[in-house]
Amino acid sequence: MPMQLSKRACQWLPWLLLAVTVLVTAIVYWPGTTGGWVFDDYPNIVDNTAIHITRGHATLVAWINSALSSPASVLHRPLASLTFSANWYFGNGNPWPFKVTNIVIHLLNGVLVFLMLRALLRLVALVPPPAGRGWGAAPGEGSWLANRFRGLRTRTPAPLRMGEGFSARIDDAGATRLALIVSAAWMLLPINLMAVLYVVQRMESLCQVFVLAGLWAYLHGRWMMLTATDPRRDHQGFSLAVGGIVLGTALGLTSKETAVLLPVFALLAEAVVIRFGRGRASISARLAAPLSPRERGGGEGTDTRVAEPLREVAPSPAPAGHPLPAGEGEASIDKRIWALFTVTLFIPAVLGFAWVLRGVLRAGALAGRDFTLGQRLLTEPRVLVDYLHWTLLPNPEVLSLYHDEIVKSTGILTPWTTLAAIVFLAALVAVAVWLRNRRPLVSLGIGWFFAGNLLTATIVPLELVYEQRMYFASIGVLLAAGALLLGLRWKLAWPLLRGFLVAVALLWFAVATNLRAQEWSNPLRLAVAEAQRHPDSPRAVYEAGRLLLIASDYQPGKIQDAASKYLRQAAAIPGSSALPDQAMIMLVDHHHQGADAGYWRSMIHKLASQPTRQEDVSALISLTNCYGAGICQFNVDWLERAYSAALSRPHPIARLDGAYADFQRDVLHNDHLATEYLARAVAGDPSEPAYRVDLAALYARQGDTEQALVQIDALRRMNLGGRLDAQIAVLVRLAEQGRVTPP
Repeated sequence: MPMQLSKRACQWLPWLLLAVTVLVTAIVYWPGTTGGWVFDDYPNIVDNTAIHITRGHATLVAWINSALSSPASVLHRPLASLTFSANWYFGNGNPWPFKVTNIVIHLLNGVLVFLMLRALLRLVALVPPPAGRGWGAAPGEGSWLANRFRGLRTRTPAPLRMGEGFSARIDDAGATRLALIVSAAWMLLPINLMAVLYVVQRMESLCQVFVLAGLWAYLHGRWMMLTATDPRRDHQGFSLAVGGIVLGTALGLTSKETAVLLPVFALLAEAVVIRFGRGRASISARLAAPLSPRERGGGEGTDTRVAEPLREVAPSPAPAGHPLPAGEGEASIDKRIWALFTVTLFIPAVLGFAWVLRGVLRAGALAGRDFTLGQRLLTEPRVLVDYLHWTLLPNPEVLSLYHDEIVKSTGILTPWTTLAAIVFLAALVAVAVWLRNRRPLVSLGIGWFFAGNLLTATIVPLELVYEQRMYFASIGVLLAAGALLLGLRWKLAWPLLRGFLVAVALLWFAVATNLRAQEWSNPLRLAVAEAQRHPDSPRAVYEAGRLLLIASDYQPGKIQDAASKYLRQAAAIPGSSALPDQAMIMLVDHHHQGADAGYWRSMIHKLASQPTRQEDVSALISLTNCYGAGICQFNVDWLERAYSAALSRPHPIARLDGAYADFQRDVLHNDHLATEYLARAVAGDPSEPAYRVDLAALYARQGDTEQALVQIDALRRMNLGGRLDAQIAVLVRLAEQGRVTPP
């Protein structure tokens, strides 16, 4: 009986420890639930009225509008948007339920990381290494499992199941221990806070629910295939593997495009650990199949049973529950897996790369960015090295919502760390290749790190640095570090020292993350802390000034003085956007004409000499709205000059054209010029219905019914689920009746 209790305790202990880790992670993150909105939360949630579904207005059309409302992607990320609307519906716009939901998603992902790693490590223990070399065995020595296979050629023992036998139990315990440590470290990892408490980054964390679940399904399906003793179980395993990749990718895409990396993660696990092997049931089924005349080498009457040994050179049957040992010839390769990746990865990758490259190389592809494609490719190696540093040696003083103070690389030696980073990353790739047979988990972890940054650190013209991009890639970093520290079939001296290092790392991760969560508990506290730690970050310093200005309610005093100090500091940082100048203009011109000429000149100079960014467009829109509402009392000629400066830059973005059209229509009352620039906005972003609605209304107001109907027809084609019915109905009346009231 004591033995049975001990065995039961061993079975439940990992799940108990996992539950404790989940609880501790929730406690660590809980202070951050009282925080507010930051940065990209505003355009995606706060200012996105389609997200604001309330009781009494929760119609099907409203939910469809919500699903298609995200400005972050052409795919609109509908599932993420719908969850935002659900939080808004039940919380009336309070950030608290949004942040709690994000924490729950992160905890779910932590459990999925554990399950996925357990499936991976079970395959490591199952699949023999190539060429008789163990997972970490000394040169010339095979693993225990490979030695068992060699012994099986002379005898056939009783079936051996996973978990039976002294060595197998040690492997299972080591696998569980490593999976627990990596998943616990990942849940508490400070760099992952951005994907949790930064509400809009639910797009990333929710996407990873399906990526992790899909990868887990793939790895478990492969285990079923390798351990199958009959064709039915083999087929079930293959179906699960296919479903994991296909469904995981498809569902993940409803939250974020990084889901397309799921097949890459699976391929790396296959290439490094499983090596495209086939199980006994798959090979037995092939051996049992009738041979073709060409394979028999004789007439139709040749006995296939006699010819079978000539068809494949296979070893004596392996024990039930184990695949053939590696290194036994091409017969161990499962061609179905190659076909699966050809369909789900290789062909889509070629087509996708061609599509992305075409977009990147077109004129204006980097409009709104302050770097070229070459500068981006030179800078990202330094960013990847920073990611590794921030993951393995996290420092709350360095981690930040903003990293726009990082200087872009303009040459291979400008700065010199560019070349150093490239050399280091190349060496890391070489190490991964070298360790593929010796330390496969280290090799796989390095591969997952690079794969996780495949979209965000290459040619896609995204911003240079964001911590949440390490959400999956950090699993690879921790897996490689954990495998080096703990080992699976090899032992490092001083096990107490290893345990001490793991405990210290977990404690530091928890403390650092909790300190950051406490900062995130209050938007103003977060902004001031980030501005003080990153005085060269225009965004961090501006955000502190902006929130202090709001807190001052534009009333003279110490708070307003502090706001002015931060705003002037942000405006003076080289490369800063027009936002700090815009905020100072709104401050000095609040309900009266102030001394604003210096701020206007600074803003106009930036707009004329720097690439126009979304922040600059937001600054112009804020000033237009402030003047239109009668709050700002500046000379409107300054705003006209600011718009002209921005429009003088090559390849202005569609949002700038739309903003200028609104300025001409609502402030200067120049419908002709407003129509011209709205037409430009439609041409620049034809999938955005708001521009077409405004353009059709202007055409109707000017009596140009034919052009108005052209835009109305385009809106009808975009009217998925009737989400544009109300706007179209108003526009039709305007076009047909010649009314002048805009929709």
